[in-house]
Amino acid sequence: MEEVPFQSILHPTDYSESSKPAFAHALRLAIAARSALHVLHVDDAGNETDWARFPDALALLKQWKMLEAAAAPEDVRRQLGVDVTREALGSADVAGTISAFAEERLCDLMVLMTHGSSWMGRLLKDSVAEASARLTHAPALFLHEGQHGFVDHASGRIRLHRILMPVAADVPPMHAWGLASKFVRALDPLAEFHMLHVGDTLPTFGNMLPYVDLKRGPVVETILEVAEHARPDLIIMATAGHHDLFDDLRGSTTERVMRKAPCPVLAIPEHARRNRA
Repeated sequence: MEEVPFQSILHPTDYSESSKPAFAHALRLAIAARSALHVLHVDDAGNETDWARFPDALALLKQWKMLEAAAAPEDVRRQLGVDVTREALGSADVAGTISAFAEERLCDLMVLMTHGSSWMGRLLKDSVAEASARLTHAPALFLHEGQHGFVDHASGRIRLHRILMPVAADVPPMHAWGLASKFVRALDPLAEFHMLHVGDTLPTFGNMLPYVDLKRGPVVETILEVAEHARPDLIIMATAGHHDLFDDLRGSTTERVMRKAPCPVLAIPEHARRNRA
């Protein structure tokens, strides 16, 4: 079986009830990879840290029956090989602080909960999750509010059967495909990939990938239309970030897909930090 290609996972938390699915994904992926998991809260108001509000990894692992009811915190590392740390930092620059923390700890995956907002809301106050991911050279798994994702919060079971991976001519996909295929096969060897290109002709790299479905139409809308029909468990996209002011206002293609996607989105930067692959 493939090895999950991550060694250090970062999950920023705002303590909210809606962020619980994202924490469950971060913890379950850390278990699968036997990696470090850093749970981080950044407070921009300088409030005293309420450690009791941090998500409880030990309780969730007991609920998933991965640890016995009498297990102690040290059993998470001893029995499951996962080192869970909790950190609280104060800063007015929340996204910048999250990014700096990720770089310092060499995090090679971020798991983020994002909240839907209008384009005007993003213009006035950028999404912390999206801004953090843009500043950090690591893949980012986005769940948005109301999504349960591919990890069952009650049992810890992973459902990752169908993957939609759009590819674009202007963002070389080979690094993303190498990482994505290893990641998915490690979690579900029978998962099926649906490769998609929106345009008039297939890019030259088409013969280096599995069969690529060609569709014509507006890029974001077509990807979302295919996703609504195919009902994937995960969308994976290679991304090059923002190119101009228009991207800054409305978001990159990946961000625009992520905001309306019916499932989590794994964004893999074109020049992501190399990991154990």
